[in-house]
Amino acid sequence: MTGKSLEDLEFAKVQAMISSFRLSEEGGAFLSSLPFATEKEELTVRQGYISHILGSMERDGVPSLPLFPSISDVMDRLDEPAPLLEGPHLLDLAHYLRSSEELLAYLLQDEEESMNELIGSGIDPALIALREAICEDLDENGSVRENHPRLKPLYRQLEQIRQKRSSYCSSFIHEHRSYVQSDVEALRDGRLVIPIKDGHKNNVKGYISSVSSSGQTVFMEPFALVDLNNSVLLASNRILVEIAKILHELTLKAKKEEKLLLELRKTVGRADGYYALSRWVHEQRCTVVQLDSEEVRLLDARHPLLKQKAVPITIVLEKGINGVVLSGPNAGGKTVTVKTFGLFALLNQYCGYLPAREGSALPLFDRIFTDIGDEQSIEKELSTFSGHMSRLSAILNHLTPNSLVILDELGSGTDPLEGSALAQAILSYSLKRSALTLVTSHHGVLKEYAYSAENIINVAMEFDEVSGKPTFKIIPNVIGRSHALATAKAMGLPKEVLHDAEELLGSDRIELSSVLRRLEEELRRVEERSKALETVERRWKEENRKLDLKALTIRQQERQLKDDEIRTLARFTRKARQRLEQLVAEIREGELTGEKTKAVKTYLSELDRRVETEQALLEEEEEVFVRPTEFKVGMEVLCGPSKREGTILEKVGKNRYLVAIGSMRMSLKDSDLYLPKNKGPEVRVSYTASSKRAKQEIDVRGFTLEEALEAVEQNIEAALLNNLTTFGIIHGYGDGILSQGIGKLLGNHRSVVDYRFALPEDGGMGKTYVFL
Repeated sequence: MTGKSLEDLEFAKVQAMISSFRLSEEGGAFLSSLPFATEKEELTVRQGYISHILGSMERDGVPSLPLFPSISDVMDRLDEPAPLLEGPHLLDLAHYLRSSEELLAYLLQDEEESMNELIGSGIDPALIALREAICEDLDENGSVRENHPRLKPLYRQLEQIRQKRSSYCSSFIHEHRSYVQSDVEALRDGRLVIPIKDGHKNNVKGYISSVSSSGQTVFMEPFALVDLNNSVLLASNRILVEIAKILHELTLKAKKEEKLLLELRKTVGRADGYYALSRWVHEQRCTVVQLDSEEVRLLDARHPLLKQKAVPITIVLEKGINGVVLSGPNAGGKTVTVKTFGLFALLNQYCGYLPAREGSALPLFDRIFTDIGDEQSIEKELSTFSGHMSRLSAILNHLTPNSLVILDELGSGTDPLEGSALAQAILSYSLKRSALTLVTSHHGVLKEYAYSAENIINVAMEFDEVSGKPTFKIIPNVIGRSHALATAKAMGLPKEVLHDAEELLGSDRIELSSVLRRLEEELRRVEERSKALETVERRWKEENRKLDLKALTIRQQERQLKDDEIRTLARFTRKARQRLEQLVAEIREGELTGEKTKAVKTYLSELDRRVETEQALLEEEEEVFVRPTEFKVGMEVLCGPSKREGTILEKVGKNRYLVAIGSMRMSLKDSDLYLPKNKGPEVRVSYTASSKRAKQEIDVRGFTLEEALEAVEQNIEAALLNNLTTFGIIHGYGDGILSQGIGKLLGNHRSVVDYRFALPEDGGMGKTYVFL
């Protein structure tokens, strides 16, 4: 991939977005040096790494991992022949090792074999021991701890000498009050001195340290105080020497593990690089790219640099198509579209994930060439057209069979007739020698050429005739009109100028433009009907989901009722057996009397009444179903134990019928068919349901309100099916539209018991807990 192409497609800006999620400078270096994959196997491995990390994030949420301090200076010092690390350097090294432990432990928590191939089995025990040694000797500021076993006695000695020195000063001042200028000793250059009146300096045996500015006070050290001050300095120096020894010993320990530290930095670079990629993929709601498709599919692609302003772009190229001519109005999105495609080709070969809808597929290119923007150069004495020709010459001379070529405004900047001829020749040359060529142009010759060739298609950028503005949407297999007159009118050109332009354009061209406009309007109406059908389909699917849930609830209730019936029957049988055994025992004892006979008959009558009662209840439940003497084709029936509605299509054998139940056809016996006694108005729904995995937390930031509500509904349903009683919804703060809409949905949902905002440390008002 050439530097000019990377610059045109602004890949560096997206790479900077990805790098903003890194935790270490090694991760940034890894991302900067990560090459574009040109082999499917290599890119599949990258997708696997990101997929694993994404799985952990979706399951447990985005982790809160610590940042890595820079240890570049530390490693440079360790590389010296006689290294010496200061306390802050050693503390940075310890923090780096701690951050490494947490990052590697997070990535290896699932014991995935592929992650072991990427980053090994974790941090080396020797480095853990080094971190523990540093943290044991140094405090949070990087200083050797004062309670260090080797420093503690030295500090005790220093304190004793200081106390002795203070006691001497106090005694001297007390005994020589007439000599001293102040009742308190002074500190000069780390030494205690006594302020003596100038007139009494000869009465004190000692050294003069300094004199006050007025000359009235002399600061002196009596000879005894000189010795005490020297003792304090010597004790302090012993502490400094011991601190230097401790730091030196820690430095030697770090030097010993220098090779392991170098390997760790490489491991951290790889781990942090893929962590940053995964964070970006998660943030942008990217999907994995299919690498084995013979089609080119870019579905609802959102340019990451445009953020919320991005209009989703969809480009689908069937097998055999290796050229696209994009046409349409100025500022209509042609350049943005081809730049988005080129950028996504780079991103695909960088990480295998794209901010696009699931199902997107792209081939792998070994070279990507672009000619976008103004190539004018005063230094090289190139005009705009000459600059383009110079760039095109470099491109055409380096094409490969797996190249992607993107040419913006091909053939512009010169005579239209010569420019269009040259543009067609360049396009034809590129189509023969590259994998895919994308061209934007206003030249009618190129548009006609795209219709005549089998391996190239036209794509138009939609234009709203009512507002007079482009919509930035793509219409495949349609020639785009430049809408120059409409744009000029919108910009306020005089009517006379517009009228003259229409006459100069000619009636045939105006008629052709009208035909194209009518075709575009018809295509727009077809798309609107398609969207309406999709809305209806979504509504029916929603109803189907509710019916599915209701059916599941009914089945659970039926099972519970059966369990209750079995327990009731067991209790009845047990009591009946006990009563019968009691009656038999009474009959066997003594003579058979009338009272005993009457007791048996009474008990048997009670059993008969119980059976008759249960039978009546059963008949009452089943009286709504009637079995006709003969079933006929077209008859509406209820099928099987679950009484699902169906229609008899034909008789297929003795006592067997072919029945349509929704979208299914089944052969059933007549004993499995019923006819409702009283049928009211019926509503029949055909549906297919699929079980989805419930998520403990869903992130709807960046969704429209409709998309967010649908995601919440789906997760509620999945949660109920998977016995999940609570989950979280991350909707962010924003302007409150998502939060209010979701709150209204949850408040009216019959399956939601309660909902509330999260705790402040877990997202506060940007997140909602749901209880089912």
